Formats: sequence, structure tokens, C-alpha cells
Amino acid sequence: MTEITQPKPRFRRLRALLQNPITVKELRSLMRGRRAFVVLSVYLALMSGFIALIYLAYAQSSSGPYGPDPRQAGKVVFSAVLGVQVFLVIFIGPAFTAGAISGEKERQTYDLLRTTLLTAKNFVAGKLFSALSYVFLLILAAIPLQSIAFLLGGVAPIELLLSQLILLVAAVVFALYGLFVSSRMRTTLSASVVTFAGSLFFTIGLPVLILIFGSLLGPLMFGSSTLSSLAEMMLAYIALFLAATNLPATLIVSDVFLLQEDALFFYKESFGSYNAYLFSPWWLFLILYTLLALLLYWLTVRRIRKIADK
Repeated sequence: MTEITQPKPRFRRLRALLQNPITVKELRSLMRGRRAFVVLSVYLALMSGFIALIYLAYAQSSSGPYGPDPRQAGKVVFSAVLGVQVFLVIFIGPAFTAGAISGEKERQTYDLLRTTLLTAKNFVAGKLFSALSYVFLLILAAIPLQSIAFLLGGVAPIELLLSQLILLVAAVVFALYGLFVSSRMRTTLSASVVTFAGSLFFTIGLPVLILIFGSLLGPLMFGSSTLSSLAEMMLAYIALFLAATNLPATLIVSDVFLLQEDALFFYKESFGSYNAYLFSPWWLFLILYTLLALLLYWLTVRRIRKIADK
């Protein structure tokens, strides 16, 4: 008799996730019909047109006798595509999860789903995986367009790898944030408003407030005297830590470290008599956002269990 081979433990969870009834149901409803393919086609068409406009605008503004510098043009194209992907992660990704649980409450199907054998963890994981599958598809579909930047030059492969890794981790966090808000709200409209407002505040509003308070409190704290070397070093570390908590700032500062200082992790900087090793914020961003993702997942599962116990 032939023995039935059991899947390895590390693949068992992935197989269970792919066979999750919530995942299968959500993906079938999302990919069935023309909507998903039309959205993907329109997204790539608009992205291509946007890249063409950016390149033409840069070429027109270039004052060189032989036209635009290909390396600079490649950098502009890469930055334009990355900016669109950041917008996709911050706003489009949470849109798929903001109504994932509140929508079930509005359709009065939430109680039916909770009476099944699905645990709270499987329920949340199914909703999250089904939403992230399409978001990841949109992010990865734009990578061939970024290959234009490699043809023009000015972009290193490590820049593409780091940027996509940061975007994928950020997509998980923002999607989990939308799922957490959806578990707290009763209607999809209120969940969407809170999700988009929170994403906008933490991405743009909070850095603006920090800059305003820094410009106002700086003269009061230090006056007209020059900063000591130790104070400058501490401010540099604080600025890098704050940059590691923000998605656009992490992408910008990490790229500056990589291009200007040729530093992937650290580089040495002198502050008077002190020597400091300044860190590129991307790896701290990955650590912080991974911990935040685990926290949001735990809070969402806990909320689902509380609702089920009522």
C-alpha cells in the first residue's frame, strides 16, 4: 500500500490559509466577472500614461544641449511609479478591508459566519488574505513599468528591492488597520471615514504637526545659542527614528542614504568630538511595522471574540 504523505508543518498553515472558506469566498466574488481585470487594466493604462507625461514634462524642462540626462530621467520615472504605489498602499489597500467586517454586519451575515466552525483567527486571516491578494497584485503589476527606469539608468536593483519590500510590509499594516476599524464600527461608511482619516493623519498630518511644533519649540528650547555636538547627534537619531515611523519619509531618507552615503544599514558621521553611526530607517521601519501588524491582528481577533461572546 502506498503511504499518504502529509504536508510539512511549515506548509500546513499556508495550505490551510489557501483553503480557508472566507478566502475562497472573497476571492471568487472579487475575481469573478470583469471588474477585477478591468480595474487592473485601467490601473496599468493610467500608470503608463502618467509615466509618459512625467517623462515628457522632464524632457521639456531639461536645458541640456543633448536632451535630458537618461539617468536623471530614470530616477524621475522610478519616483513617479513609487509615488503611485505609496498612494495605492495608503488609501486603496484599506478600502478593501474597511468594509470587510462591517459589511457583513450590514448584510446581516456576520452572525451566520460566526456560528460556523471558523475560529476568530481564521476569520480575520481569511478576510485579510483575500484583500491583500488583490492589493499585492496591483503593486507587483507595476514592477515591469519600473523596469523602464533600469533601461534609462540611474536606479540600482537594491533600490527596487527595498522599495517593494517596504511597500509590501506597509500594505499589510494599512490593510490590518482598516480591518481593525471595520471590526469596531457598525457601518461601512463610518469605518471607511475613520480608516481614511487615520491613514491620512498618520502619513501626512502627524509629520506636519511634528515639523510645526519643532519649528516653534526649537527657538524656545535652544534660544540663540548653538547646539552642542551631543545635542546635534541626539536630534539626528530622533529625526531618523521619526522617519522610520512614516512610509514616505522612510522611502526618501533610505534612498538618500543609499545614493549619497552608499550606506545600506549604517554610516559613520562626526559631530564635533563624537562619532556616531547613523542608521538607514528602512530596517527599523520593517521591525516597527511588523510589530504593529501583529498588534493590530491580535486586537482584531480579540474584538471578534468579544463580539462572539456577547
